[in-house]
Amino acid sequence: MSRHLGPLILLLAASLMACQGPAPGSKPPLVAPKAEQQKQAKLCRQSSQALRAELAALRQAEWQLSRVKQQSQPQLSAPPVWDEAREQRFSEQDQELDRQRYERQLALWQQQQDEGLQTWEYRHRLELAEAQRQLNARARNLRRQHHDLFTGATSIEVNPAVLARIQRCTEAG
Repeated sequence: MSRHLGPLILLLAASLMACQGPAPGSKPPLVAPKAEQQKQAKLCRQSSQALRAELAALRQAEWQLSRVKQQSQPQLSAPPVWDEAREQRFSEQDQELDRQRYERQLALWQQQQDEGLQTWEYRHRLELAEAQRQLNARARNLRRQHHDLFTGATSIEVNPAVLARIQRCTEAG
């Protein structure tokens, strides 16, 4: 029994000394001055605000990419119409000339539609690439600042626990 009393007495003596405060002549424990604490809180709030701005920019880039992806091809205009009933009123020679003129108009219309569609597809690919580049850049920047902010290596879904930990200073400061 006396073997167990030794450590117990030492523990009790250490507890009593801690309750009494520092020994006379010893330095008090280091506590950051209030100004330093305020400075740290301010820096933390600024960092938190910057993070919120970066996350808003990331969501904006994500929305832009989604908007570009949802764009549909432009509607084609109606081709020129061949009016068979109207053509019956003309001579065969006039009908043949009208048919040739119609076929030229139709070929020109088709060429214009094809060119318009190719132009739209080219611009759409450029817009899509730029929107994806913007999103990737925003995500890369956030990953550099907070490597564990997202739920996965390729995800842009924010881990709520990490976000809360980063922003905790806004409530404390």
